[in-house]
Amino acid sequence: MTNTILISDGQWAQIRHRAGLAQFAAAVGLLRGEVEDFYARPVGVQALPGGYYHDYFCPKHAVQLVFEPDSPHLHRCPVDGEAFSGEPFDSAWRWSVNNRLAESALRLAVLWRLEGEERNRQSVQEILLGYAAAYDGYKAYTGWRPENHGVAQFSTLDEAVWSIPLAWSFDLIRETLSEGQEEEIVGKLLLPAAEFLMARHFGGIHNFACWHNAAIGTIGAVTGSEELLAFAIDGEYGFHTQAREGILADGLWFEGSFSYHFYTVAALLLLAKATANLPAWDLRQHPSLAAVLRAPVLCAYPDGSLPATNDCWYFTGLNDDCCHGVPKAPAFYEIGNAWCDEPLFGKVLARAYQHGPRESLDALLYGATDLEPGADGGLTLPSVEMPASGYAILRSQPEQEADPSAATEQYLLLKYGVHGGGHGHPDKLGLTVFACGERQAPDLGTPGYGIDLFQGWYRQTVSHNTVVLDGKSQPAGAGRRIAFRADGPFQVADAAIDWGENSLSGIDIPTYGVDEEAPEVYEGTRMRRAVLARGDYFVDIFLVDAGRERRIDWIFRNRGVLAPLDDGVPIVPAVLGGDGYEYIKDLSTRPAYGNIVLNWQFGETGVKLFAAEEEETPLYAGPAPGNPAEDMQDLFIRQRNASRTAFVSVCHPYRDSPRVGSVTWHGCDLIGAGWAACTVEGSEWKDLWIVRTGPGVDVPTWLSDLPASNRFEYSLED
Repeated sequence: MTNTILISDGQWAQIRHRAGLAQFAAAVGLLRGEVEDFYARPVGVQALPGGYYHDYFCPKHAVQLVFEPDSPHLHRCPVDGEAFSGEPFDSAWRWSVNNRLAESALRLAVLWRLEGEERNRQSVQEILLGYAAAYDGYKAYTGWRPENHGVAQFSTLDEAVWSIPLAWSFDLIRETLSEGQEEEIVGKLLLPAAEFLMARHFGGIHNFACWHNAAIGTIGAVTGSEELLAFAIDGEYGFHTQAREGILADGLWFEGSFSYHFYTVAALLLLAKATANLPAWDLRQHPSLAAVLRAPVLCAYPDGSLPATNDCWYFTGLNDDCCHGVPKAPAFYEIGNAWCDEPLFGKVLARAYQHGPRESLDALLYGATDLEPGADGGLTLPSVEMPASGYAILRSQPEQEADPSAATEQYLLLKYGVHGGGHGHPDKLGLTVFACGERQAPDLGTPGYGIDLFQGWYRQTVSHNTVVLDGKSQPAGAGRRIAFRADGPFQVADAAIDWGENSLSGIDIPTYGVDEEAPEVYEGTRMRRAVLARGDYFVDIFLVDAGRERRIDWIFRNRGVLAPLDDGVPIVPAVLGGDGYEYIKDLSTRPAYGNIVLNWQFGETGVKLFAAEEEETPLYAGPAPGNPAEDMQDLFIRQRNASRTAFVSVCHPYRDSPRVGSVTWHGCDLIGAGWAACTVEGSEWKDLWIVRTGPGVDVPTWLSDLPASNRFEYSLED
């Protein structure tokens, strides 16, 4: 076989060698299995273009429908088997057909290069020629399309994603095509797709633009077009501009979603792959590629999954799937491990392959023969701040635990930073809790975009662990870090957001369902949250200064069942108005009569919340959608009607039985007296906490006489 542009003869020799090694047997096996599945469940090029991927979701359960290649008009929910037909499901089914054919063409072509079976090469040729014959006709489609519509696919984004594996498969079988066949595929499919994407390029900093660039550049590479390569890499919104302006200083993509981060990184890596054998355009050593692969690792939960911040798929993680429409996360780190001098990537792979096989196509094409010696999957990560994104992450271990592990680590994420553009959520100062090996109080991320719950619940502030004013979701905005400390006797994440007139003016960001009244409600409001982490519990202080009296709802949603308070106070049904509040089912209320202790139970784990509460404060609770939606999670609201207030609590996640036995509040008046104090007590220890609003605030002298194993003080000076 002659040389291909995307993979050289020397590289093919290495790939064939890897294909014969035991450590790549799973990758070869999956490749063969995917090809066999293509033949077992055949589907052909469709007469009509694809619809909207996000319409292929169950409206009730917020889960993707089961795609069956032989079922264009009947689409089942995997939860209860309910079948859907007609539009928009049938059009969305064609999106998956196009995706299946393009990805299958690439795998068929690779397996043909390895094993030489003519049937596989012939199938690739039929797919390419089929799309070349149909492509121009797709332009006449009169069904509903968005402003940024594609030709074969729903949008220009989908068009770009679909065209890249087709360009690869063309390059891999090009030598076998007649001159007329090559001209037909290039002239009627590949170049028209690239020209269409150039004409409709996103023209800004966005994941769309990165995929447009990847498709245009890949087609430029396989067709030898310097014009396309220059547009994709050096153009006004080409690779270099996206990397410079879209990747924040901490290495995360600006949209604030880990799935969109990987979605964008996939496009950046694809363009780097396409140019790897073109010395004038080679992007493999661009410093941004190592940075964007390193950043998610630093933010990962102890088990390797990732917080579902903003519009992030809930399943996103480092061990397996990280986003729809891209390879699994280990495939990214196979490339990073091959191209970058970063031992961390080998450890990510070692841990991932403790959970599943080394089976990705990228492992076969780019993977190191042996992973780093000694990379046993141990990934003990420090507390970390991602200041450009506005994520403060505190990691701590229970003091009685000798060996750090995912099963014991307490992980807290305080989210305060940039909004994230059109994929941002209104959740400033939101808190996420992972502990005892479980997502306890998680960010819910997003389901499919086509269902009512997406706008009505997941993109509203009430579905996040933060504060809501007058029931209105927060407006777009950006907070700021006040303090971050990862060492010492306790760790600190302290941040604030000021919704002053200046912070609300000039924000021109789509907020997708945030109430138009929200800016007026929040104008002039300042919020601050300080999280003080110690071992396996943390002190949580949330200050609100609204400037005038407001209904202030402090939200805490945890997985599992919330036990009712056992003090005999009647609990009655309730209704609360607000953005998204209608999705809290069976809402009930009762007043607080002093400090309260709440307990959520989730499997073998639990979370105890000790709250310093004011007399007669309304308390509300009720089950609300998790992700998936049927995973109901008990949500708790502490409500104050005030212009200024402070919510102070101690939260203790535990397994089997609590280590924290009690919390004694010695005073909690941060708004008036300017201080709060409590003793957190276990069976053989007592921690005394004193929090002041500033260094000049005096606290009662008797506090110094209280017995304590440890004394901790924190000042809320700004």
